[in-house]
Amino acid sequence: MDKKHQEELQNLQKAAEKRAEADESARSRQEKEHQKNLIALQSQLDQEADSRRVAEEQHREAEQKRIKAEQEAAEHAKQAEKAQRARDDAVHAAEKARKAMGDAEHRAQNEGLARDEAEVERKNAVLSAEEFRDRERSARDAALKAEEARAKFEKLEEKARLTGEETEGQLRTFKAEREKTEKELAKARRREVQLAELQPVHEPTRAEHEQTKRDRQYVEGRLHFAIAGVAGSGKSSLINAFRGVSKGTASAAATGVVETTRTIGRYEDPHPDRSKFVWFDIPGAGTTNISNSDYFVKQGLYIFDAIIVLFDSRFVDTDITILENCKRFNIPSFIVRSKSDEHIKAIADEMREALDEDESEDEEDVRSKEREARRTRIDADAKDEYISVTRRNVRENLRKAGLDEEQRIYLISRRTLLRIVRGKQVAPTKLIDELELIKDVMAAIKERRIDPPVFKADPAKSGAYLNPFSWGGWGRR
Repeated sequence: MDKKHQEELQNLQKAAEKRAEADESARSRQEKEHQKNLIALQSQLDQEADSRRVAEEQHREAEQKRIKAEQEAAEHAKQAEKAQRARDDAVHAAEKARKAMGDAEHRAQNEGLARDEAEVERKNAVLSAEEFRDRERSARDAALKAEEARAKFEKLEEKARLTGEETEGQLRTFKAEREKTEKELAKARRREVQLAELQPVHEPTRAEHEQTKRDRQYVEGRLHFAIAGVAGSGKSSLINAFRGVSKGTASAAATGVVETTRTIGRYEDPHPDRSKFVWFDIPGAGTTNISNSDYFVKQGLYIFDAIIVLFDSRFVDTDITILENCKRFNIPSFIVRSKSDEHIKAIADEMREALDEDESEDEEDVRSKEREARRTRIDADAKDEYISVTRRNVRENLRKAGLDEEQRIYLISRRTLLRIVRGKQVAPTKLIDELELIKDVMAAIKERRIDPPVFKADPAKSGAYLNPFSWGGWGRR
């Protein structure tokens, strides 16, 4: 019995030894695996450290390129400022030349015996114009340098794009600098064109003034309004609205997508209470063979009582020239953007499309309610966006042209203006600047020539007296 018990103990001891050997073997394998993992982890850490060093080196190179680009931009800005001073000197010389020629013309008209002296003055003005052309060439050289600077910025932008996400900030800086350079280049080119076209300003003589009145069928005792703008801006449609007539009627001005008329159109108001009003459709830029510098005088715009500069999407050089000459001839001018209802509708449609693309069938009720609230505000938001963006862009154009950037911009709809002139009810949400345009035009005419009654129209109420042109008492001062 004891022998059997001893054998069992020996077997148990052997089994325990085998288990201990198996545990020791497993522990040894685990230690080897752990050591292998430690080696792999250390290798990965070394690779990441190398990657960080490469990224830091690329960042330092990008920073050096940015600093170099800023230095080059500052240098080009100095060159542009120097070119601007040269152009200003050239304009001053041209003004002196124009003044000298104007004095010579005045003496020639009023003193027949002084014609020889006036001829001498005219020759001196021509010599001054030669100096002006030399300065014009300097301005053209400055524009070429600005073009070279823009090309350099484009190359730097291409290099910066290859550096990846670390250089996105630098890329934005390069784009901003390029846009600034392009604006300077456009301004220099416009100055170059103006300088190339610049001639001594022709002041119309009394005889030319009277001949222009006869050509335009000017009638003393009436009010003559000119509407000028680029082709397709809606001049004829605006004239029809001011006259209270619809397109297609017998007395309506012809309308079209492209410029309908290449000659000045004259339209009397058919309403008996507005018989003193005469409207003129002035051909737009690009439809005549007249340069921008001669456009105002050649078209005889100096005889009108007020001028409306109409645009659809952007200003052009002819619009700037008209505004500059209105200031010189002391003629009230009004900047008007037409087709506002169409532009607002296009913006609202884009907002609705963006809102529809953002919809989800399983989204929370809170977000769904917010979207519906936004949808109800789309028309008002589109109108506000259109007004703010248009006025900001026009002010920028006026500032670049050296004109009064605080001059008001009137945003109108032809349909709304037509309803007002016809004395019909207009919803407040449809109004933009139509009433203000009518009131301000009347106020300018009052200050310039006549004494009209007070405007008291209220288009939001049915039956209100909405026709500002049917007032009586248009007496001359």
